Amino acid sequence: MDVRDKILKTASDLFLKYGLRSVSIDDICNELHISKKTFYAHFKQKEELVESLLAQMRCKHHSATQQSTKDENVIDMLLNNTSRFKSSGMAEKHINFFYDLQKYYPEISAQHDLAMKMQKVEQTKMVLHKGIEQGLFRADMNVDAMALFGHIKFTQVFQELREKADLTISQTVDFILEAFFRLVTTEQGLEYYLSKKIK
Repeated sequence: MDVRDKILKTASDLFLKYGLRSVSIDDICNELHISKKTFYAHFKQKEELVESLLAQMRCKHHSATQQSTKDENVIDMLLNNTSRFKSSGMAEKHINFFYDLQKYYPEISAQHDLAMKMQKVEQTKMVLHKGIEQGLFRADMNVDAMALFGHIKFTQVFQELREKADLTISQTVDFILEAFFRLVTTEQGLEYYLSKKIK
């Protein structure tokens, strides 16, 4: 791992643990035992580091989704990805990180949100097409419209469900995933999802 990658890894760990605002360049340099001169040889400022970290997150998310949709049943894939996300303990940390990002770096947050929206909509289309091929998702739906609707509506409702319905992050994720399945699955797909849910 080169110095740039070590900086990104350490910054990510510290940001998720302590918050984006609380961690300074000095903190990152101290953790890595490097000088600020070394840091600035790779990143001009903290904002550039944050942008690079977000680009890396998007790249990893894209690669993981492409890999998991190759052979796996799409319902299993979505359930497994959700389960890993919830059990990793990262859900709350990610939410806090993105709250800080929106509050303290609004322009970077807006750029990331736009890039992530486009990426997630494309990935959702890929998952929907795969589910249709597998006979688990409805072939009569407008895939482009459903991918856009799913991303926009479920993203918007996430915070409201947590606050107004008094749900935990885990319960909110489960509720949204079930709503998605009930919108897109065939009778066979819904039956399969419900059988997995009971287990």
